[in-house]
Amino acid sequence: MRNDGTATFTADATFTKVAGLADGAWTSFRSYNFPDRYLRHSGYVLRIDPITSSSSTTDKQDATFRLTY
Repeated sequence: MRNDGTATFTADATFTKVAGLADGAWTSFRSYNFPDRYLRHSGYVLRIDPITSSSSTTDKQDATFRLTY
């Protein structure tokens, strides 16, 4: 999707760095515009999916990243 310059696009493209869902020492990225959705990897694809407290352990692990600098 191309940036169309709207506030909606900006909000959709913004994520908040939060404590990891599977490991609090790591990091998860929560959608700004859809707070129940997180960046996650699944089958070598980066996705944005809803993840809740009742989501599976695998879902939470897929949405938890170790940042290296």
